[in-house]
Amino acid sequence: MNIGQTVWISLASVFIVWLVVTQLCSDRLPTLKSIAFGFLDSWLGRALLLAGWAEMGWHLFCQHP
Repeated sequence: MNIGQTVWISLASVFIVWLVVTQLCSDRLPTLKSIAFGFLDSWLGRALLLAGWAEMGWHLFCQHP
């Protein structure tokens, strides 16, 4: 296993643990839903989401030979 795989596995593990912990003690920690709604409530969050979507579309659909 190389360093890239280790990083992705650790990020996924932390994400899953965070989801479980926020479901168990929902009154203390922000949940994924509250963070997503907070991000999308601002114009900057929506602009960043649109820019990320455009970038991903460019790399997925326009860069193939």
